[in-house]
Amino acid sequence: MKYPIGIQTFEKIITGGYVYVDKTELIYKLVNSGEYYFLSRPRRFGKSLLTTTLESYFLGRKELFRGLAMERLEKNWTAHPVFHLDFSAADYTDSAALDIRIELAISNWENKYGKNKIEKNFGERLNGVINRAKEQTGQKAVLLIDEYDKPLTDTIGRPEQQDRNRALLQSIYGVMKRADSSIRFAFLTGVTRYGKLGIFSAANNPQDISMSNTYATICGISESELHNYFDSEVQNFADKMAVTKDEMYELLKRKYDGYHFSIESTDIYNPFSLLNALSDKRIDNYWFGTGTPTYLAKMLKARNYDLTKFNGEINSTEEGIASFGNGDENITAALYQGGYLTIKGYDGRRFYQLGFPNEEVADGFMQYLMIEYSGKGLGAFDDDFVALRDAIESDNVDGFMQQIQVIISQIPFESNEPKLIEANFRNMLYLTIRSTGHQAKIEMPVLGGRIDVFFETQACAYIIECKRDLSATEALAQIDEKKYATRISAANKRIVKIGANFSTAERNLTGWVVG
Repeated sequence: MKYPIGIQTFEKIITGGYVYVDKTELIYKLVNSGEYYFLSRPRRFGKSLLTTTLESYFLGRKELFRGLAMERLEKNWTAHPVFHLDFSAADYTDSAALDIRIELAISNWENKYGKNKIEKNFGERLNGVINRAKEQTGQKAVLLIDEYDKPLTDTIGRPEQQDRNRALLQSIYGVMKRADSSIRFAFLTGVTRYGKLGIFSAANNPQDISMSNTYATICGISESELHNYFDSEVQNFADKMAVTKDEMYELLKRKYDGYHFSIESTDIYNPFSLLNALSDKRIDNYWFGTGTPTYLAKMLKARNYDLTKFNGEINSTEEGIASFGNGDENITAALYQGGYLTIKGYDGRRFYQLGFPNEEVADGFMQYLMIEYSGKGLGAFDDDFVALRDAIESDNVDGFMQQIQVIISQIPFESNEPKLIEANFRNMLYLTIRSTGHQAKIEMPVLGGRIDVFFETQACAYIIECKRDLSATEALAQIDEKKYATRISAANKRIVKIGANFSTAERNLTGWVVG
């Protein structure tokens, strides 16, 4: 089987004999249900492939759809003039990059459809060339804009340049209003929905299908698609790993599945990671390794964000996860739209419950946050984390508590405010345990109170109570007083109680007692 690793063009996938998971039935429904659309999906989730599939369809390339659902559904293959603008290829921290990209695209279209000297700015020129394309071909135009938001996301933290880029983009997207009578279909993709920057009002308010139940699977790979298209490959993978096929499916699910883009969405696999894993016959953090969430980590740190919320306590309204705002005011939306959080539940009235989609994202994100919060490269802690992981997995209590102490001693605490020092300590304690791959829970609610730290190994369940500037003995006494050990479910595991003290002055653990 030929995997389209790094190939995002529909024509190249089809003519090259690469595997293509057929999304054309949904595409047919999309193009016959409306005219203006916007879709948000995380990076490397198939947005560019979807856009180029639309391009081939509207160019009337019937031969490329042979054997696909579109061949059966479409009866009239009409060729339209297509204007495809892809913003993914440039770095827009360069102040001239956006002008160059737009100028190159519009100049090429003007060479084909003609130019009017009175059209000066980008918006006027694009409006003019779209109208001329309709006049010359007799067919309305199609406007496809891929990664519309990259010129804005690249310039987060550079407000003057971001404002300039926004103004340029508004002139481009505003053509959807000015040339409405000449446009058959328009489709914008991106990672982030900048709801308060005026982009969408300029773009004729396209229908946002990002959280649509109907189109939840238009990008990515569903469970049924994995079984239908890749069952033999999963068997080959299982043979190499010396596990059963069912065990291999379960491993792939834990590692790469778990995305939900609407209330009723089926589970969606990250296509980039899944295809790489099947191709290499190896489990790795493929998606996370292709890009780091630098600006998100900086936002979390700057706001003293409570990282323990990643346990699954993050709640948001649909409006709260739909719009990123002006680039720095909605961390939850940025995390959700970036693919680091996904929908885990819905209360039926207003609130969505959000959490990590899978192990790849959870482990990769925690490790990256460790880099940002420590101010050091992750490699600086390699030996310490190996020792910590080994001590935890062997249930060596003093060993892993000492290693936590060693790691936290290397972390700078930038504030002198006791409450912020304590919050930073709690975040670092969570990151330290979480970075070993264990599902640590901080402030875990139980009947009668909250357990400060709880995690499990194969043999033991650990209850850790932390006091600040008191004593480890007092902390241990609280565990017994609150009867935490009787409040948890840990079948066939030994419960280990640890009382610990954190010193504000020393900014570290200063003692612990095991009960």
